[in-house]
Amino acid sequence: MSRRASLTGWLLSLLGAAATGVMLAVPYNYAGFYPLTWVALVPLLLAAHGRGYGAHYLLGLVAGLSMYLVGTPWMVEFLQRLKDYSLAPAMGGAAAYWLLSSQLLALLMVSYRWLQRFTGHHALWAFPVLVVLFFGWFPVLFPLQLGESQSAFLPAIQGVSLTGVYGLDLMIGVSNALVAAAMLQRLGREPGLVSRGTAIAGVVGVVALMVWLGFGWWALAHWDQRAAQWPTVAVGLVQSNETPSASVPDPEPGYARAWPPEMEVSEKLVSAGAEVVLWPETRYKGYFEVDHVPGAYRRNVAALGVPLVFHDAEQQGSGEDFQEYNTALFLGADGQLSERYRKHHLVAFGETLPLSREFPWLVSWAERFLGDFFANLTPGSQRVTFPVNGVHLVPAICYESAFPGHIARSVAAAPGSPLLVVLSNNGWFGDSRQPWQHAGATILRAVENRVSLVHVINNGPSTMVSPSGRVLAATAFRERAGLLSQVPHTPAGEGFSSWFTRWPEWFSVVSLVALLLGVVVARVRRDNH
Repeated sequence: MSRRASLTGWLLSLLGAAATGVMLAVPYNYAGFYPLTWVALVPLLLAAHGRGYGAHYLLGLVAGLSMYLVGTPWMVEFLQRLKDYSLAPAMGGAAAYWLLSSQLLALLMVSYRWLQRFTGHHALWAFPVLVVLFFGWFPVLFPLQLGESQSAFLPAIQGVSLTGVYGLDLMIGVSNALVAAAMLQRLGREPGLVSRGTAIAGVVGVVALMVWLGFGWWALAHWDQRAAQWPTVAVGLVQSNETPSASVPDPEPGYARAWPPEMEVSEKLVSAGAEVVLWPETRYKGYFEVDHVPGAYRRNVAALGVPLVFHDAEQQGSGEDFQEYNTALFLGADGQLSERYRKHHLVAFGETLPLSREFPWLVSWAERFLGDFFANLTPGSQRVTFPVNGVHLVPAICYESAFPGHIARSVAAAPGSPLLVVLSNNGWFGDSRQPWQHAGATILRAVENRVSLVHVINNGPSTMVSPSGRVLAATAFRERAGLLSQVPHTPAGEGFSSWFTRWPEWFSVVSLVALLLGVVVARVRRDNH
């Protein structure tokens, strides 16, 4: 091959890898483009075919960089708002985030190359399991689970009630492997793919996709009909549209700590029939620090006569015993604080610092570098619910909704009639697509657990979602608003209807075991031939 032809081949391979990243990212930003995900990995697989470890890593890195550049450009604005950075240092911090996050695809491709070494062309059929393991478990600051780009493809997401989003990841991987295999055969670049064993694997893949989507069409109609017969609760949510602030903000003109703007909107929602009112995660309410605020809230909520769920920073103790929590509070209809939920999964570098307990000096370093935004919070450990007229609200705070197992265990801990509630503050990400990414990803938590979901986002779009993943109601973006809707909930005594709620880890464990056994079997068969 001539030098020019080799350079041309490399250029096309790099463009193919970049195309993979773009095709993966676009459906996160615009859910209607979900079909792209089902073939997005094909250009990367074709580009890397027949190349060595270094090429697999480089092409995976290019795909990862393009995915995170297109999918998370808001990281620059996030860092600017975080500590009032100018553009240059914000770009530097964002570049570090993109580079680290892109290792997901880079190391996935290195692992795929390793499988090729041991199993030959059979590795392509193990590739979907690698997709499950890497997208499900690779540590990134803001997870972009592959199947969470499919929130608009309702038939495809129904199966997650059995497997969690991991099963949907597997199906996406199967689709990409099938298309890649067909193209490699057509191009004559992989003769081994026409063997009897690989033909059987291809048929199994096609059947699996048909069964998954066929079940999805049935389950969608089934759960739409079932939820329509459930009792409902009138939920009112307040979208504050509060401007984010690293420091504690002053009350808005015309309002006070004792009477924030959310209270005024809540009055209107209660007048319209709300049985419970939800506020989003915001920067500061002063409930635990300002002496007169608890009493004022108690009187105001008692006057409303319905329970209130809101969020605030909670401080406990002093000196060496001082602890701070990210807390959702539940005031009963009498205004008394009846329950609180302390966030379990804290955001690294914003709410907690990895290894800070082992190396305390890291905390002072983080405070200097990250400023007032950084708070070395204490994670909560108790799973609680907020009871409202026989319904048990299951609270989660912000990016906790990115942890399917955590949400499933919280729903399973509910005494009965669970309704999932997520309080978020996405104002840090400015006028970007990040709030839509978060809202779309959280929809899958409703389907996984077959419960209704209310996701209250400070700057919107806030959503109310049925157990089938349908959006029942939503607010506009970047507007202060109130939204009232009748939300269906599981009837009392019915129990849980989701396999995933009972056993949230089963599919990941089975996938890993299947991959290991598959590698052993493929290696033995290859050695025997």
